[in-house]
Amino acid sequence: MLHSERELVNTRAKLRLLEESYERLRNETGGDEELREASMKSLKHFINQLKEEIARYEAHQPAQR
Repeated sequence: MLHSERELVNTRAKLRLLEESYERLRNETGGDEELREASMKSLKHFINQLKEEIARYEAHQPAQR
């Protein structure tokens, strides 16, 4: 659960890095396909978790933006 704007900024940065990693894996060829799929599944789970935390935080903030 996010508690401040600073945490929001940091979480968005982490999300961007995770999404970039996911795309690199998705575009990768060769190597262990099973390992790549497991890594992508794990990354996607974490990406979705961070998106939910961001949405939850934004939903509970005053409309002062």
